[in-house]
Amino acid sequence: MKHLETEYTTHDGIKLYLQAWLPEVPKAAVLIVHGLGEHSGRYMHFAEKLASHHISVFTFDGRGHGKSSLPSPTAYFENYEDYLKDIDALFGKVKGFAGSIPSFIFGHSMGGGLVTSYVVNYQPDARGIVLSAAALMPAENVSKILIAASAWISKLAPKLKVLKLDSKMVSRDQEEVRKYDEDPLVYHQAVAARTAYEILRMMGQVEEKMPSFTLPILILHGTDDKLINPKGSDLLYGKISSQDKNLIKYPGLYHELLNEFEKEQIMDEILIWIEKRLN
Repeated sequence: MKHLETEYTTHDGIKLYLQAWLPEVPKAAVLIVHGLGEHSGRYMHFAEKLASHHISVFTFDGRGHGKSSLPSPTAYFENYEDYLKDIDALFGKVKGFAGSIPSFIFGHSMGGGLVTSYVVNYQPDARGIVLSAAALMPAENVSKILIAASAWISKLAPKLKVLKLDSKMVSRDQEEVRKYDEDPLVYHQAVAARTAYEILRMMGQVEEKMPSFTLPILILHGTDDKLINPKGSDLLYGKISSQDKNLIKYPGLYHELLNEFEKEQIMDEILIWIEKRLN
């Protein structure tokens, strides 16, 4: 297995950090899209697991995130549609590399919402989609006043910090929380108004287009996720037109399923789902 690192220049001139794990004889390829405030390096254990089963993995630090935002992450982006263009360009590169082997997309949290938006807007040629705690509906504890005023605030003060994520809700595993809190490539401050508004705008537009989603999909969510509303995953499952759709709810689990105590079981379930769709 080879691990490669490089960079990609977006349509608007931003340089994004890319990395890939490449087995010698791949049978499939997966593009991973990370969540808000984090970075692609946090998926190394998942990438290595897939690669050990002959699945190539490609991922990137999104605009404003991780090594794409040195010297420090901001988790800031002006327009979520630019993010979709990044995903489209990079999935195109994955498809070009993969050739005839099947290609999949995995998205977590904000990344899951973006992947869903990408599918309904771009209709990519993917063999299947895997979503982990996808950002499709605001958490119950997000202020309704903030949601209502988000468009106004994002125009007047786009970089005003309006919403801070509680790291204790990332995982029930306190060691994972500690690693998250001490990671310099994770954005630890409150999210900027523009970023928050763009995520809300994305959620609203995705909901309108959910019936146009037809690809095979595996939807995963922890029932005790306090950072992203699990009802969004229920909504997606009910509204999409996919004939091959699966929803797994994990009782009592928090937001980052791949960093919970049960992560090995969950990664195995994702792997089995992908392998069943290779032929």
